[in-house]
Amino acid sequence: MAVAMGENFLVAVNQFGVVLASGQNDAGQLGLRPTPDVDTNTQQRGLLGAIEFDFEMNERNAVMVSAGSKHAAFVTRSGSVYIWGNGVDGQRGVGVEGQHFFRQPIPQLAYNALIGGSRATMVACGSNHTLLLTASGHVWGCGSNRYFQIGVQNMDDPLRSLNRNIPVFTMMSSTRFDCGDGDTQIAFIAAGFDHSAAVGRNNGLLWTWGRGLGGKLGHGDGSSEYYALVPTHLPHETFGEVVVSVFVGNDITMAVTGSGALWVCGYSLLGRLGLGDVPRCATFQRVGTAHDFGDGGVRSVACSRMHSLIVSHDGSVRACGNHDSCCLGRNTQYKNYTVPTLIDTACFNYEPVVLVSACGSRSVAVTASGRLYTWGVEAPNKFCGLAYTHEYGTDRGLIQWLPRQILHTNIPNQRIDLFGLWQYPLSVDKMLVFAMGTHLRLGTATCYQTVPHEVLECIWANCILPGASHLGVGLRNLLGI
Repeated sequence: MAVAMGENFLVAVNQFGVVLASGQNDAGQLGLRPTPDVDTNTQQRGLLGAIEFDFEMNERNAVMVSAGSKHAAFVTRSGSVYIWGNGVDGQRGVGVEGQHFFRQPIPQLAYNALIGGSRATMVACGSNHTLLLTASGHVWGCGSNRYFQIGVQNMDDPLRSLNRNIPVFTMMSSTRFDCGDGDTQIAFIAAGFDHSAAVGRNNGLLWTWGRGLGGKLGHGDGSSEYYALVPTHLPHETFGEVVVSVFVGNDITMAVTGSGALWVCGYSLLGRLGLGDVPRCATFQRVGTAHDFGDGGVRSVACSRMHSLIVSHDGSVRACGNHDSCCLGRNTQYKNYTVPTLIDTACFNYEPVVLVSACGSRSVAVTASGRLYTWGVEAPNKFCGLAYTHEYGTDRGLIQWLPRQILHTNIPNQRIDLFGLWQYPLSVDKMLVFAMGTHLRLGTATCYQTVPHEVLECIWANCILPGASHLGVGLRNLLGI
């Protein structure tokens, strides 16, 4: 299962490739077909419902999902991208100037390999812009470019003419990610409120661009007037090792390195950086080493405007931030956590957690067996589909302090491994290619020969091997299982 939270709504993909949604639907962000005599604004505020739409048979299975403020997108197994919801700034990527700036309650095809020449592998929905990544390592963007968060600015244009909405997906020039080593391919992308980030595929460099308010770009300037008009990379010595993934919130950026260490920059807002009482930092600071986050270090992160969640490779979850978020996983009224604090594993029935997502005053987690847990605040008249009995309410809404399982999403006896926000089961032939390519003798003439060992470990740790017990002895030995 893969999940993502937007502003008062939740979207998920189960292991069968079915896209589910629940929550507020005022901009059509649930992707559900309107039914007769039912107001679209209020439809499906209860349990998760399956999104139905017209598409080709080979587009049937979704593999990852992302959610912005009021729009969402998913990537299919064949590498197409479907987007729905609000399009006022062109964030759906299907319009031309002056057209299609309206809500779209049914997912629409926005990108496929025929459009861009390479299949999509990842999509990231910001507040009002969208980025997608292709298998060729190129980054495309659309939507609001008010703060240069799409990164397509022409540096020779003194009038900054591209500081406007971009309503169609536009590919960023590969030269934008050239730091002089000739490696311009990207492996990971993230989109926030008014800034974006990416990680280099082979060199492990972190690139950030957009508005730098609060220092969230990590380049040392946190003023409201600081912008990175195009992607700008952090020096190699910033982290001392490769970066493998990056996650962004409203005014925060979090990076995970190859060893499993966590680095952050931006506004703290009562502890969500995890750096104690530090109010903000304009350069990246390390929250802790891999050993500080359990066995294997940090696996994934979710950061919102109020709190942050950190998932370790051992399946434990830590939270930090403002108690007002009600998302710290403890009944902690009037107590902020300024450093990452462990959430009791009993909250998740002692199962390892593989993925978290957060937005405002809500959080969601998925365990290794595919069980979905949620907690936080449901604002009045903005039911978020948390689907549990509330402990008590406030003037802000109904509160669930501790994670609680949504029973109807339980899909037992399925192995779920995730990295970032997507799942990718390997076929037997791809398993064999990977195993032979990394074998000390057999792989000496393959592209894997020069890949850093920590990158190979990261790939291997996040492979899904369906039916591994039925593989041949030779393949099992090559794979090390």
